[in-house]
Amino acid sequence: MGKIYRVLVSQSLAETLSYRLTASLTAIFGVMFYLIELVTGGVYFSFTTSIYGWTFLDYLNLITTASLVSYAYQFLFVAAHEDLTDQILSGNLDYSLLRPVNSYWFHACYRVDFPSLVTLLLTAGIEIGILLKLQPTPLNLLGYLLAVIIGVAFIFALNQIVVTLAFWIDGLTALNGVPEDLMSASARPAKIYPRLIQQVFLWLIPSLAITNVPAQFGHNHPTWLLLWMGIVTVALLAVSYVEWQRGLLMYVSAN
Repeated sequence: MGKIYRVLVSQSLAETLSYRLTASLTAIFGVMFYLIELVTGGVYFSFTTSIYGWTFLDYLNLITTASLVSYAYQFLFVAAHEDLTDQILSGNLDYSLLRPVNSYWFHACYRVDFPSLVTLLLTAGIEIGILLKLQPTPLNLLGYLLAVIIGVAFIFALNQIVVTLAFWIDGLTALNGVPEDLMSASARPAKIYPRLIQQVFLWLIPSLAITNVPAQFGHNHPTWLLLWMGIVTVALLAVSYVEWQRGLLMYVSAN
């Protein structure tokens, strides 16, 4: 699978170089969106030093972590998910199903999105600077890295579930962006939302936890919430895998 993945990455790079202008614009807009969040936070904190107990550095840590998780998902999986919907609806999965590989992971890793790598590296560099300033303990740093990995897996699982619904229902492409919209709305301190919203998106669909838990590891140990994030993410991954296997039974080839 490792050799196959290297081939898929090289194909993704070749496609990116073939559409250099589009790739460049995508990278530029990704950086611009992050800078807009940064400027917005600067405006918020120009009037006060603390909002709901969050300082500007805390806010910067939150939006940078949210961008890091989001662009890590986009770099690794978003291109594959966009392609997978079309392949399911057009009945063009035949060649992958005949290969001696796990079709679930083959299509999950089918392409990488190199333009997203620009913003990913930018936010990763800024986050390293933030962590150096916050000086978390080794345990907190380990928790932060684990939370980021779980966050990427969480977004992947949500998108995989939505995309795989195409086996049963046509015309659901409009839902493909819902997980990204959910994560964009979650790139805010959980305390600004009403308590009911907090509970739903911290514990039921822990999108707020995905962004807030890593940002809080510089100050405390949200261990139980991190554990719950892991449990929910593993459950979603299991659901997405079963859904894929069931979906293949509904697949109709175009050939």
